[in-house]
Amino acid sequence: MKVENRFPAVAAIDGQERPPLQGASGLAQPRKGSGASSAGARSERGAGQAAGFSIQLNQQLSAMQTAEDYLGELADRLNQLKLSIGRELSGAQGSARQALEQQLKQVDELLAQRSERTGGSLDANLQLRLHEPARARFSIDGLATLDQARNGGRETLLFSAGRSLSEPGVVVLDDAMSDQQLLRSFNIGLAASGIRAEVGQGGTLTFSVAESEWPQLKEQLALQGEGKRFAKERASHVQVREERLLDLPASVSGNDQRELRRMLDGVIGALDRIGTLRDQLRQRQSEIREFLARQANQDEQQWAEDYAANVFNLVRNSDASYAAVTQTVVAQANLSRFAVVSLLS
Repeated sequence: MKVENRFPAVAAIDGQERPPLQGASGLAQPRKGSGASSAGARSERGAGQAAGFSIQLNQQLSAMQTAEDYLGELADRLNQLKLSIGRELSGAQGSARQALEQQLKQVDELLAQRSERTGGSLDANLQLRLHEPARARFSIDGLATLDQARNGGRETLLFSAGRSLSEPGVVVLDDAMSDQQLLRSFNIGLAASGIRAEVGQGGTLTFSVAESEWPQLKEQLALQGEGKRFAKERASHVQVREERLLDLPASVSGNDQRELRRMLDGVIGALDRIGTLRDQLRQRQSEIREFLARQANQDEQQWAEDYAANVFNLVRNSDASYAAVTQTVVAQANLSRFAVVSLLS
């Protein structure tokens, strides 16, 4: 979508009353072809901005389509697993247990492929991430809430995680700290490791790290304190719990009906979540496609001319001074329609 501009670029203008002309000799002679070259540069810049905006939206469309395809396959596998669990709960004999074990294995394999299959656009909670790679979110025993982190007096914690941390992360906690001060202390002390701290519902304290670093971090994360919240003698490995939408067992052992019902509830909840997310993805994709179609079919040159005419008509019909007119011209000179659309979308 190329935006052609017939008007030359406007240089900076002093917004004062226009001085009287001193004759023809006082007029600066424009260089030959300068207006055309400026207009060409403006046109190329506008076309580049339009192309960049379209590329960004098309990249989002591609990521959403990939995520929707993965979610569709996952929903099919979960529906099959739901049927197998139902047969097992009903007391079906024979191949029911074998089918359940097979479905569990297939779903587990598909969940393990999530990051690769979706290009990092879906995290373990099936949250869509379009602007940054997916992150693993986890909690730490002993620091599960802001109150746990705050209570216990002043203490300096040293975070270590093998090669994931080139040097220990230092976090100072104090029971006099506010919620914001606690978060700031965690995020500053752990910034070098790429770990972030966030507050969830009910004051829960959640940490996150890039998914590519999570496998190593969860095995090696250790904390050393001053004997208040954590041991003073040496750094000790801490228990972490990753947040996942669906946490299924590797296999079904015995005939524990309670465990099967818990698994069934988790599968049904995941299916509801997947259905809602797929609806949202389809709606968002439809909106983007409609927007791109409107931009492709619109006469950009005519739009620019009409817009400029409307602005100058407003100024002409008002009692504005020449200074106000020049300020309006300068303000409009480098305004990009696509910049405005990007800010509003």
